[in-house]
Amino acid sequence: MKSLLVLIALVVISVSAYLLFNGFNFKSATIFRSNSKIGNIKLDGKSYNDGAALLNKSLNSPIYLNLDFNSHSVTLKELGFSLNTEVLEKLTKNCKIGKLKILCRNTSNENVNTTDAINIDNQVLNAFLNDYERGIQFLAKNTIISLDNYTFKSPGANAIVKIDRSDFENKEGLNKLMSIGPTKITLKLKNTDDKDAQNTATLDLVEKISIPLLIKYGRNPIYIPGEKIHEFIEVVDENGFLTGRVSELKVANYLESLKKDNEKPDVKILSKESISAVQRAILYRAADYQVNLAVVLPIEGKPRSNGELHEVYLEVIKSQQRLYRFEHGKLVKTYIVSTGLTWETPPGEYKVLGKQKMTISYFGNWYMPNYLPLGTINGYRFGFHEIPYHIDAAGRVYSRDPNTMGSPATGGCIQLTPDDSLEIFNWAEVGMPVYIYE
Repeated sequence: MKSLLVLIALVVISVSAYLLFNGFNFKSATIFRSNSKIGNIKLDGKSYNDGAALLNKSLNSPIYLNLDFNSHSVTLKELGFSLNTEVLEKLTKNCKIGKLKILCRNTSNENVNTTDAINIDNQVLNAFLNDYERGIQFLAKNTIISLDNYTFKSPGANAIVKIDRSDFENKEGLNKLMSIGPTKITLKLKNTDDKDAQNTATLDLVEKISIPLLIKYGRNPIYIPGEKIHEFIEVVDENGFLTGRVSELKVANYLESLKKDNEKPDVKILSKESISAVQRAILYRAADYQVNLAVVLPIEGKPRSNGELHEVYLEVIKSQQRLYRFEHGKLVKTYIVSTGLTWETPPGEYKVLGKQKMTISYFGNWYMPNYLPLGTINGYRFGFHEIPYHIDAAGRVYSRDPNTMGSPATGGCIQLTPDDSLEIFNWAEVGMPVYIYE
């Protein structure tokens, strides 16, 4: 009995103290009942106004519809979501002493399903999805490629892309989009296509991309014949639809056959990476068969020195068509270059003689940005520079083909890509040693 009296006394003292410090406020308060949750938003204990404000904020906050190539922002309100205030009110209780939240009574004793607190206008939702599908129909006109298994599939003329709407048909799942933080939906797409049209388009594409492909094996440019490219491509049937696959084994066997004539002690290709590079080049052609980029095979080539010659220096190895950059005893970076074709780049020990942001060649008025002169060939200067360009009398600009990178192409200079040439130009100092090897 004494314990009960002590407990009652403590409660009375606590309530009195709370009222003393917080004021006597006997106004009623409408709050959400325990375990009230809409989507991912917890409402229990919050006032009705605060909870409704949170829900409205979620309705007007962006969610992101994600595809592999882009993301589209939209609000739930734009998708047709709205609050059902009648159901929300049934999830509340009214407390007589507002600040204490005691003496509470449920607004309704109905067994309320919280998913009914959100209305979804399916007409608005479907209209949005229909409009979105119209905006991505270009996907149905593009070849689908996969870098995971090196396959490609060309669509028929009347192919259509549709959104998999199963995620938008389940009200409980849609309610989970209600969230305080950013929400993302990964859209699933499905294609509808005529088998005969798709198969014809894929077979036609195989023929279009079976044209010679330029690869660079060390300093040697090699054209893989079109008929060999055709052999690399296997056409397989997947549920009645034809798919092209660039065969790893066939590419590997072909590259192996090149070793006898092209491999040298300091020029050995990285087999796995080289096979993948050729497969990717053919796939990119499938995505846009007009693309014809040279493939510079990655090599195991090593520099002749190990960084001990100077604090900083450069080393060019012509057989590899590589430039090695050393700093403080370490190999910092390797660059692909092009050395002399009409005149061989002379081997030897050189120094950077100067730095010229732009110079013009002696023959043909070719502009050569980021020029670092090293010495002379037959009385003419040579050095490092960017891929050169020429301007004719009509003002037209012609650049040397970037596909020349990785094999001899110059009149004796050492050519780099625009980005690499600028990097070397900014880094190099006048007087810095440069070693050139065969």
